[in-house]
Amino acid sequence: MRLTVVAIALGLVALTSAAYYPTSQPVTGVKYADKEFLYKQKFFFEVLRNIHLPLQFEEYLPYTKSYVTDESKYTNFQEVVEFFNYYKVGILGKGELFSIYNKEYMKQTYLVFTFFFNSVDFDTFYKNVVWARENVNEGIFIQALTMAVFHRPDLKGFVLPAIYEIYPYYFFNTDVIHSVTFRKLYDQKFGFVSNGKYNVVYSNYTATYPVEYFGEDKLSYFTEDIGLNAYYYYFMMDYPYFIGTEKSNLYKDRRGELYLYMYQQLIARYYLERQVNFMGPIEEFDYDIPLKTGYWSKLSYYNGIPFFVRNDYYSFSKDFYYKVNVLKDYELRIRQVIDKGYYYLEDGSKIDLRKPESVDIVGNMIFANPDSVDNDFFGYLEMYARQLYSGGAKFYKFFPSALMHFETSLRDPFFYQLYNRFLTFYYQFKHYLQPYTYEQLYFKGVEIKGVVFDKLLTYFDYFDSDVSNVIPMKTSGEKFFDFSVFARQKRINHKPFSYTLDVYSEAAGKGVVRVYMGPKFYDFKQLEYLKKYFVEVDQYLYDFVAGKNTIVRNSRDFYYSVRDRTTYTDLYKKIMTAYNGGEKFILDNSEAHCGFPDRLLLPKGLPSGYEMTFYFIVTPYYAPKVQQFSTYDYTYSCGVGSGSKYIDDLPFGYPLDRDIDFSYFYTKNMYFKDVLIYHSDEFNPNSSF
Repeated sequence: MRLTVVAIALGLVALTSAAYYPTSQPVTGVKYADKEFLYKQKFFFEVLRNIHLPLQFEEYLPYTKSYVTDESKYTNFQEVVEFFNYYKVGILGKGELFSIYNKEYMKQTYLVFTFFFNSVDFDTFYKNVVWARENVNEGIFIQALTMAVFHRPDLKGFVLPAIYEIYPYYFFNTDVIHSVTFRKLYDQKFGFVSNGKYNVVYSNYTATYPVEYFGEDKLSYFTEDIGLNAYYYYFMMDYPYFIGTEKSNLYKDRRGELYLYMYQQLIARYYLERQVNFMGPIEEFDYDIPLKTGYWSKLSYYNGIPFFVRNDYYSFSKDFYYKVNVLKDYELRIRQVIDKGYYYLEDGSKIDLRKPESVDIVGNMIFANPDSVDNDFFGYLEMYARQLYSGGAKFYKFFPSALMHFETSLRDPFFYQLYNRFLTFYYQFKHYLQPYTYEQLYFKGVEIKGVVFDKLLTYFDYFDSDVSNVIPMKTSGEKFFDFSVFARQKRINHKPFSYTLDVYSEAAGKGVVRVYMGPKFYDFKQLEYLKKYFVEVDQYLYDFVAGKNTIVRNSRDFYYSVRDRTTYTDLYKKIMTAYNGGEKFILDNSEAHCGFPDRLLLPKGLPSGYEMTFYFIVTPYYAPKVQQFSTYDYTYSCGVGSGSKYIDDLPFGYPLDRDIDFSYFYTKNMYFKDVLIYHSDEFNPNSSF
């Protein structure tokens, strides 16, 4: 199956990676890659091919034996020396199990990243990457290279293959990997285009196995979706919890607030899927009580070792219970500081936590990134909690669970319980802020008259991923890109739809439209509880004229979503065609990593329809501190660390991010619309409906 790809729109901070890259203007003009760009682009695709096998491209082999040691070839040689020294002492070996939430391995990943990041030019970078490809642990290498490509200024706009095709082991169950491998063994032409076959292995979710996880298996089509898990991985590569200001100026993107909003939106989207499947609220847990929800991922590492299994009613070994006390202490400190409303730094200066903008400080504090005010005091909640519920120190170092990887975390039902708990700090902070006043909510002279939706329909269709990277290739006679083997999986999708928004304005001027989707409520005051489960699906700047304004928006234009990626092999062939003088390679965001999967825009409906509520609000245009797109080229860059990604300067999630005063909340520039979402198992997306 050839995957259709369209240019993605950049979004703001919502539940997508695109949730934090909004675009308020269409991309104009077309840019094409030149020969130098294509040479570099080709390099990334070749160096990431069959990551567990030695490099088979002769042009790279001379650089596999040593790295560049010349001090003049680095922008910060001291950081590189630290990597040299670390490597000489010994780092995680090739083929060993890796986890980014192991503090030692995280440090090693960071050092390899700085080794790449500080290379003074592409020639040095290129040689060091080739050396690391052959001498550094595969997990460390993939993450360090991905971060370097995303954060080096000279590599903006370069495309990496989709992570689920670079490393299928983290996205497809063991039976799929075995099926592909064994079919290659008994059918020597399996996977090769020249044999005229279309090579497909069907992939199931864990729900097909006799393990029910207290009903959580109903959501496996959502929690195991490769697009959803890739989204989370890429967000964490854009904003790694262990990289600070000195590398990418991530603080400019309101990093702490961004983290909190991303998780709040992710939990909200998960909650909507639970609701549609008639499941209860997200279950709470207590550190002192065994965790009811076990998890068996059905994944295995490259060497055949299965991911660590957490049994039902899991409890910690008493040898590691001291870590529970450490976790409790960290949580208590954060809560106390938020309740007090201030914090004193070592130099005696006071941080006011009653200001709306202090949400950024709170976010950094909770997630303990390098921009936090005091990590020694507030601790490392994420890392400690993930380690404890992945088997404790006795296991996590050598036998990581799904919770110990960015790529697989969202599969585990406990992930949502854990971050739902962490978000209580966010809600606690917001609770201390005064509700928005009438003046802050009302847009004088603007009234939403009505909204009309097309019929909303979800369905499952087949999606093909190129899993050729799991097939061991011979060193001669077989070329790495002369074959394609697909894992075919049913994924949720929706029929493209439009909404028509009628707005009356007394005067011409700019306004920003925000659209949220959330649970149906029957009493308006229920919104106080349910507002945290509303997902922001659209946001855009609009030039209103005096009088009636009719806005028609198609779901394909929503700024928080991205379409399916082109497969590894097909994209490589496009690159090589352009490199060899054929059809030009367009530089745009059609293959960008920064987007939430469009497929998951709507929760799965019901044949008879499932009612959801859409919330619209039009606000005045409050210009951001740095004009949008003024510091990066939005046509092919995601703008991470640019400080100019956002449409306006309002808080993420406005106006649902604070407590509500119902005596004046519902203003004329707001509109609630109840809409039914239908589901069909027999829908043909190519037919009219």
